[in-house]
Amino acid sequence: MKPLLFRVPTVDDRSFRVQVDDGPHFYDRLHFHPELQLTLIKESVGTQVVGDRIDRFRPYDLLLLGANLPHVFRNDPDYFIPDTPHRALSYSVYLRPEHLKQTVFGMPELDHLDPLFQEARHGVRIRFNEAAFLTTRMEQLHKLRPFEQLMTLLTVLDGMASDPRREILSITAYEQARRPDDHQRLDNVFTYILNHYAAPITLEEVAAQAHLTPSAFCRFFRLHTRKTFSQLLNEVRIEHACRLLQESKLPISQIAFSCGYTNLSNFNRQFKLITHLTPGQYVKALF
Repeated sequence: MKPLLFRVPTVDDRSFRVQVDDGPHFYDRLHFHPELQLTLIKESVGTQVVGDRIDRFRPYDLLLLGANLPHVFRNDPDYFIPDTPHRALSYSVYLRPEHLKQTVFGMPELDHLDPLFQEARHGVRIRFNEAAFLTTRMEQLHKLRPFEQLMTLLTVLDGMASDPRREILSITAYEQARRPDDHQRLDNVFTYILNHYAAPITLEEVAAQAHLTPSAFCRFFRLHTRKTFSQLLNEVRIEHACRLLQESKLPISQIAFSCGYTNLSNFNRQFKLITHLTPGQYVKALF
């Protein structure tokens, strides 16, 4: 199996790399890399996995992901249709932790950024929902001279460090990279769940994706996600149900069945357990 250690192209005379990703969909494999990643999602929607957290990503999400933190931004299925009109656009900065204290980040005037970098081990997100000062600065970053890029990067990090809307994504922090075959197993499992959540999925089926026995898979999955398989499957299903409640006018019962639930009462119970609202209350809160 090919390791899922992602190699970020380096710039020999720079302490960080600026990158624009613009295409029909984002890179869709669970991966990690030794660089910190600062990313603005400008266009497209989908499901994100950051550490042990699974939820939606959407335009104007600004994220800071720590070194070796497993993550993926997987666009919705219609982004993968040939000749799709959909566009996935993001602006990112990659920087190595060992460069931080060796450069301007070692200055005492930037000590207030240390808590932000510690939080990044779990993944940090700010949801702006619309264009704002920091998102505009991120969009302009790739057009600037190197010195201006550095000043803009410091401005964005400073803004994130002081923003009360900042949220921590993953309960688990990842200091060292896991074994490549562990990442491959997790990627196989997440991909299978995201592709088949609308149908019944047995423990035996998903364990086979990791090439493990059901009992070994349960231990492996709990160790790496701090969740049971059924917990994660319900989170994925309810996350997609929330998307359908936002974007369609389908009856709640039809949405439940389309997300893999054969029992409406179980859907309602799981929905409230995860969102703390009933489906009806969730719909009312949208309007």
